[in-house]
Amino acid sequence: MIRLTQFEFYKIMMRKSIFIAIAVLLVFLILYAFLRHPGLMDGTNYYKPYEGPITTEKVKIAHDQLDNLKYREENEYKYGVLYDIAVFSPEEIKNTTSYDDRGNIKERTVNVLGIYYNKPWGYLLEYIDQFGVVFMIIMILLGLAPVFAEEYALGTAVLLRSSKRGKGQLVSAKFMASMLYIVVCVVLFTGVNLLVYWLRFGNLAGADTSIQSVGMYFYSFDYEFSPYRFTAIQYYMVQLVTHLIGALIFGFIVLMVSALSSTSFVAMIVNVAIVGVPYLAFDVLNLNPGSMMWIKKFSFSTVVRVTKLFQTPTTYSIFGLELSYLSLYTIVMLLITVGVVFATYRIFRSREVFG
Repeated sequence: MIRLTQFEFYKIMMRKSIFIAIAVLLVFLILYAFLRHPGLMDGTNYYKPYEGPITTEKVKIAHDQLDNLKYREENEYKYGVLYDIAVFSPEEIKNTTSYDDRGNIKERTVNVLGIYYNKPWGYLLEYIDQFGVVFMIIMILLGLAPVFAEEYALGTAVLLRSSKRGKGQLVSAKFMASMLYIVVCVVLFTGVNLLVYWLRFGNLAGADTSIQSVGMYFYSFDYEFSPYRFTAIQYYMVQLVTHLIGALIFGFIVLMVSALSSTSFVAMIVNVAIVGVPYLAFDVLNLNPGSMMWIKKFSFSTVVRVTKLFQTPTTYSIFGLELSYLSLYTIVMLLITVGVVFATYRIFRSREVFG
């Protein structure tokens, strides 16, 4: 079984398209990180005079300076710390009401009481939320769409199924090799991103600050209303594991579609439609789904992106039980995953006609 898994993993990794995609995506990731903000991005010195508890004096200074200071790239750190203070000041929180996508008032379960420098973590978390999704979708499609479909196209599926290990063990080996491939991709791209931003900032300061205070792009606090009491580094690990699980789920779906498809091209197109269309519509174009909100809430890209699962304390009433969005989403994905894996075994072992 181990040798069979190694052979299947080798088949995946030796595709030229994989090496080309890895090279292109890594170059894009590095260029984006370095060209977007030339020079060292360390802003700790701008935050030092203001770090600590938010006081009335700090709030007054922040408001006075923000009135006269325009946000420009050359003074973004100074703007950033003042904006942080203003956003999390008691007066601002008291006088501002935010609503979720169901029209309910968002309430804070964790308050930001102090200002501390943690900007490197905003960029690290943003990677998985944005580019990490795109990278993994591309790599999974290229690597796994041909896994079963290629056997059909080459006419080897019938021979493999009739061999000693041609049914259960072969499918298991393909699943295990595919999972290993996904783990390698996640570790590779996440590792490069971590290294790049450690070099860009010169540090990873603020790892022990609350996730609610971590800002994206200096003005967007995606986790401001999160009910989870994570520090930046704790959430980074949770995000990474959740991202990996999401990538594995997507990989299982790609394998099932591959088992149903006569060619790798057909498998690719179908998988792009299943996952890519909802992601493009709701996450990129930000279309209002209206009555189709459930598609957005429970799309496969949501778990790969991670962010929306931990943003707000949304709950759903299911048969009288109050479930958090994270709990309900986990149950739905677990049921889908079990069904997909079972279906893939049955499809490959029983399908006779391809075309």
